[in-house]
Amino acid sequence: MPLRPTPLPQDAAQLTRIILSLDEENADLKARVAFLEGQLFGPKSEKMTAIDPTQATLDLGDLSDIPAAANDDVAPVTEGTTPARRSPARNIGRLPKHLPRYEEVIEPESKSCPCCSFDLHCIGTDVSEALDIVPAVVRVKRTIRPRYACRACESVVVQAPAPARVMDGGMVTTAFAAHVAVSKFAWHLPLHRQAQMLASCGVVIDRGTLGAWVTRIAWWLELLYDALTAFIRSQPRVFCDESVLQRHGRSSV
Repeated sequence: MPLRPTPLPQDAAQLTRIILSLDEENADLKARVAFLEGQLFGPKSEKMTAIDPTQATLDLGDLSDIPAAANDDVAPVTEGTTPARRSPARNIGRLPKHLPRYEEVIEPESKSCPCCSFDLHCIGTDVSEALDIVPAVVRVKRTIRPRYACRACESVVVQAPAPARVMDGGMVTTAFAAHVAVSKFAWHLPLHRQAQMLASCGVVIDRGTLGAWVTRIAWWLELLYDALTAFIRSQPRVFCDESVLQRHGRSSV
């Protein structure tokens, strides 16, 4: 099938205009193809990701109640009646209420009157709040299981069974092993760096031991992984890198 059904004109000027128009169209198409190839096979970036419209309706919780910063530099507009002056909305003293609080009472050096030496009495307090943090504390959990025997029979010994551990014969609790796994995969702390952090607390643990704990956690989460994988595969569309699927011999849903 020919490219153009009609015969080309014989005028050189018209042919020149057609060639220039085709060159311009060809350059535009090449730019579009290059852009699409960069979207599919180029390095991924969050800036190039399409925004889901439902993301704008996420429940922000307490963040949605934070007042806007006050602009004290703008003079109030007076037209006719003067509006009532409102206090500036500053986020001072509005720390989250769910955080635990502890008190530090600072007493004066002397509770005697500097003039007459009589005892002073409290007439009020000034309270201020500031965010504080307690670093991670490495501690040892001691499990004590008393044994009880009967003085009359002297043959019966009763003792509570030992609680299950995350691994047989391990010296770590479930919370500690979960902390290592979350620090590695959620907060991107490598195991060798976690080993250094523990060493700074006086606890020397080899990186290989931390790796064995992570492997055990992965074994415990195998059922959860299978459930999540089945849920993802059941969705009508899965957005993923086609090159990764091709390397694993899979096809996108």
